[in-house]
Amino acid sequence: MIECPLCGRKYPVGALFCPECGVYLLTGGPLRTEPLPEGVSIPVELPAGSPSTAGARPQSLVLQVLSSGRRVVIRPDQEVLVGRLDVGRGIFPHVDLTPDGGLEGGVSRRHARIFFQNDQFYIEDLGSTNGTYLNGVRLDPYSPRPLGDGDELRLGQISIRVEFMQ
Repeated sequence: MIECPLCGRKYPVGALFCPECGVYLLTGGPLRTEPLPEGVSIPVELPAGSPSTAGARPQSLVLQVLSSGRRVVIRPDQEVLVGRLDVGRGIFPHVDLTPDGGLEGGVSRRHARIFFQNDQFYIEDLGSTNGTYLNGVRLDPYSPRPLGDGDELRLGQISIRVEFMQ
């Protein structure tokens, strides 16, 4: 059985999406065509090259995976697990870096989390094997650090640019 990362319902191994909330179970990402239930939110992928604007107080955080150009938007009301999918172990990160070379790049299954607190986005390494780097400096595990517009993250060998969007 696998568990939906959003609603917690259990389905047989091999199910592709959750009939309850519509999440694509193989990545934990969106497959829905209708709105999510109230109070449920997931990161949204943007097309490469989508504009963002810098401002005093960010409404959303954009992660741009430099190797692929993939962009993922994280809203302040979301706490996001970044890592690699592992269906067998029931690990469904909100931001799955597997398609971006995460396995080859040394990204842990549960690598880091991003959250919003006191008007600021933070990143926290979750004890990853190959480390989380913020602007070239390795983060101590379980010690959140604030994110700024233009920061560069490196999870293992996968580089990600941080942008704020209004």
